[in-house]
Amino acid sequence: MKKLKSSRIFDKAIAMPESAVITVLCILIIIIGVTEPNFFKTNNIMDVLRNASYSFIIAAPLTLNMMSGGMDLTIGAVTSLGGVVCAALILAGVPVPLAILGAILAGVICGLIKAYVTVTIGLQAFIATLGLRYVFDGAILVYTRGDPMLISNVSDAFKALGQGKLGPAYWSVIIALLFGIVFQIILSKTRYGRNLCAVGGNEETARLAGVNVSRTRYIISILLSATAAFVGVIYCSRFNSAQPTIGSGTEMTIMAAAIIGGASVGGGSGSLIGTFLGTLLIAIIKNGLVLMKVSSYWQNLVFGAILVLSLYIDKIRRSKTGGQ
Repeated sequence: MKKLKSSRIFDKAIAMPESAVITVLCILIIIIGVTEPNFFKTNNIMDVLRNASYSFIIAAPLTLNMMSGGMDLTIGAVTSLGGVVCAALILAGVPVPLAILGAILAGVICGLIKAYVTVTIGLQAFIATLGLRYVFDGAILVYTRGDPMLISNVSDAFKALGQGKLGPAYWSVIIALLFGIVFQIILSKTRYGRNLCAVGGNEETARLAGVNVSRTRYIISILLSATAAFVGVIYCSRFNSAQPTIGSGTEMTIMAAAIIGGASVGGGSGSLIGTFLGTLLIAIIKNGLVLMKVSSYWQNLVFGAILVLSLYIDKIRRSKTGGQ
């Protein structure tokens, strides 16, 4: 009888969308905490949350995009672009609030271009967004000539966004929390959120049910790119300069965080809580390896192994829930 109850508890636990990442996260925290006690110091925990917040701000709308069946490899380039545009506008004498809006507008334009290419023209999203990533990255490098100090010493007042705190928490952590709440409301409380899931589950069925598939995908594409550009602004504020490659390579890490958290590459399912845990997991991996003085070359190996393990646990979960 006890064995049967234990089996039911295990089945319920593994059926949770976030079960894979929770399992790995708990194991990882125990291992790092025992190996390196400094991990649990307040300053270190705040640094972990700070680094996770940058990824989560983008990962939240990316999760919604993936739930709609979308794919986006431009987010890293758009992040870099947002910082460059904001810094260039500030150095040109534009007030900081307008410069931030200008950077977000640049993200909106990138989102429109991306949506036009993938939705209106109908090019395959993976290849199309990969090509646009190189286009955006190229435009940044042409403008900055690849010099990270070309656009630097932006503004002392501007530093507060990326370096300021409210109590022990950095502003970026608070902003990430607000973004998570907003996108959770969009996903669970609005018709648009239901449309996203419907489009990702079965596009043709959603269309027959009256969902405007093109508009649904345009909106999330624009939201995602605008958010990525805003994160570029935060990075620019943190380092007081526009790093032309600050977002380079982050697209796969952020996408992996969403997948680890339970988002389906094929669309139709996902969890913002799971995505948050996924971004936290990746931040802890990087932080733990630094604390343990492990070479940065090992990061990809460890991260890849954990990703495979998480996907394996997720496969078990899906088999328990009939693929849901």
